[in-house]
Amino acid sequence: MLAVLLGAVAVITGAAAGGLPYFDVPTLNLGLEIQPFGMLVATGVLLGAEVCRRYAIKYGVDDDDLRKLTGWVVVTGFIGAHVFDVLAYQREEFADDPLLILKLWHGISSYGGFIGGAMGLTGYIWYRRFRTGLMFDIIGCGLILGFTIGRIGCTIVHDHIGAATDFAMGFDYPWKALYDRRLLAEFPGVVQGMVTRAHNLGFYELLYLIPVNVLVLSLAFKRKKPLPAGFLAVLIAGLYAPVRFFLEYLRLSSSDPRYVGLTFAQWMSIVVFGLSTYAAITLIRTGKPAPLAAELGDRVGGFRDGVVAPKRVVLAAEGEADGDKDAKAKPGAAKPASKKKR
Repeated sequence: MLAVLLGAVAVITGAAAGGLPYFDVPTLNLGLEIQPFGMLVATGVLLGAEVCRRYAIKYGVDDDDLRKLTGWVVVTGFIGAHVFDVLAYQREEFADDPLLILKLWHGISSYGGFIGGAMGLTGYIWYRRFRTGLMFDIIGCGLILGFTIGRIGCTIVHDHIGAATDFAMGFDYPWKALYDRRLLAEFPGVVQGMVTRAHNLGFYELLYLIPVNVLVLSLAFKRKKPLPAGFLAVLIAGLYAPVRFFLEYLRLSSSDPRYVGLTFAQWMSIVVFGLSTYAAITLIRTGKPAPLAAELGDRVGGFRDGVVAPKRVVLAAEGEADGDKDAKAKPGAAKPASKKKR
């Protein structure tokens, strides 16, 4: 909702004034500095995790399994975001200071986060013998919302200032804003006291992601017939890659170096779009939905076919709510999940 309101206000303001005004969101100091970007990222993680949980309920996935999976993906995602940012965007700094690779707070890359998170997710799925497609869908539903909220943060702190433009949706940046971000070399002719209009790429991406969220979450929660397992994750990747590819042409060369004419994100977009297109065609032809919670009987969901999944824990109060006064007496109803090796 906040993203929609922000986009609507910006569009109206831009249309009326011929450009969007620059604004600077102050850091809150309550004995401890609270950065607006960090607050929004944390909010995105929490809301994204809740969306994951709600989608997982449809398929009977255990809350404890989901918490561990989500935590693992968040950790590996943030590590990957920093490592790939250093390798792709801070190579000179890394050569001077090899310890930069350990300073996780010093730069992050969205595609790096996707790669790290996907690697962590794949490893955990293999270890626990979960259904690959279903788990990618669960994480994908939360990721798209969390990432969109993060782009609100990118917009308001102007993390991704692009090239100069006369486009009505560009932001009018004062000289000091460019100076503080060490970007004056990218805007020759701009002197103290001047204002120049430039693309805010985080804002553009935010506006694009709003309808993507509506589509993905509608398919996840309102569609009556289940989709093939993995299709939502593939759809998210396939929709994100093209817009990211073309927005990269508006990047500043100092912040995003080119490799054979394209940025790291553009090369990744090509790979992601190709893989997601192939995966989508395969899933449409041969994919099958994961079993819903109602089809699993008393078993926990999310596990591959052939795996003896543990029984679900049914609390006495839950059984009584369903009219079952003997829930405690049912075999496996109040027993802890099976510890069998999977």
